[in-house]
Amino acid sequence: MTLPVHASGVSDAFHRLHNRLAELRPLRHSDVRHFSTRVRSVLVVASSSRGGSSMVTEMLRTSRALLHLQAEINPFLRLAGLGFPDSGTDSDRLDASHAVTLDPAARELLDEELARDAGTVADIPDPEQFSLDVAWRLAVQWPELSLDPLAVAGQVRHALGGARAWDPAAVTVTVLRELRRQGVRISPWYYDLPKGLLHPKVFGAPSARAPGGFLVEEPPFVVARPWRRAGPADLRDRTLVIKTPSNAYRLDFLRALFPHARLRVLHLTRNPAAAVNGLYDGWLHNGFHAHRMATPLTISDYVERCPDNRWWWKFDLPPGWQRYTAAPLPEVCAYQWRSSHQAVLDDLDRTRTDSITLRFEDLIGGADRRIAAFERLSDWLGIPVEGAFRHAVHHGIAPVVATARPRAGRWQDRAAMIERILDAPTLQVADRLGYAGPDDWI
Repeated sequence: MTLPVHASGVSDAFHRLHNRLAELRPLRHSDVRHFSTRVRSVLVVASSSRGGSSMVTEMLRTSRALLHLQAEINPFLRLAGLGFPDSGTDSDRLDASHAVTLDPAARELLDEELARDAGTVADIPDPEQFSLDVAWRLAVQWPELSLDPLAVAGQVRHALGGARAWDPAAVTVTVLRELRRQGVRISPWYYDLPKGLLHPKVFGAPSARAPGGFLVEEPPFVVARPWRRAGPADLRDRTLVIKTPSNAYRLDFLRALFPHARLRVLHLTRNPAAAVNGLYDGWLHNGFHAHRMATPLTISDYVERCPDNRWWWKFDLPPGWQRYTAAPLPEVCAYQWRSSHQAVLDDLDRTRTDSITLRFEDLIGGADRRIAAFERLSDWLGIPVEGAFRHAVHHGIAPVVATARPRAGRWQDRAAMIERILDAPTLQVADRLGYAGPDDWI
């Protein structure tokens, strides 16, 4: 395939990564060819960053009536040359032309990689497939490191053989510990792992720096899990769930990428004060590095925290981001929130796509509100609330890639800062979403 053009160091790392993944490709086989043209139903979870989409998608991932990716779609798009800055849009935006004119080799690679990832949680784990999936994930998460993916797969198999129980998080930590013992500069602090598994004496202290100068997956990195890959019948009969906040700017692209699919949109909303507070936390977190900048940022409240920050834009990259490279961080967060929801609302108004709106406030406002929201969503999707999905809906799940445990009204700890950035454009979008005023925001 024709690879994207990067600066020399990044280009070398990108080519090495593709070579490593090529070693795994024949072993990580799939029963599906021409994946994107065979999908018949797609659900796009559209939201702002830190709007609760990770939690909602993780709950949906417990349903066996749906198909899922193990994480976000972004790494696959970047591998195919559809990420920033390779797409040519100077943002996260992609339109239909990016799917229609995509280089055939890049389209084949995207199809193959999506086919190897789409599926459901496995009832009976396959150690060989899991080992190869972990090796693929580590290669993508650490593209600049000298990782032999086949050797990594062997280390995973060895760790599984010595494990008392099948625990993907514990197995991943064991493999990372072994790689560090071999001198590979790899850190588990960039993963969404239980902190009880991590020990500074073994892994050193967490760092505020990005895990590398060239990233394909955004930290906090996901942990591979036992997985059953989708077959042709699954693509015909089940809905594929696709989540990442950047998809607010890619709905036309996704329609063109899956030309034979019925595309529906779950618009997940959260009031701007709570979402901006979450974004602010995330920008100051040691993860969420999304876009390496060619020109240093001067975002106040952010770049002074760590010298490396000036090179990294976090979370989604809306069109027009250049106007905010020197803005105060709360203004950047408000801009990201309103840009994503404005894009979704405008698309739905234009296309009249079948959609449903869920409020994140209902998901953290108590069990009764959460159950009612997911029952309404399940009725709309036509899926049963049963098994592991029912348990998740009724009892909730542990926080997912959270900087702090979700708590109603947590934004009020920064009320003075946040209220200053609730300007007219932000309040106009809030009004379109049905958030009348801060007095009843949680």
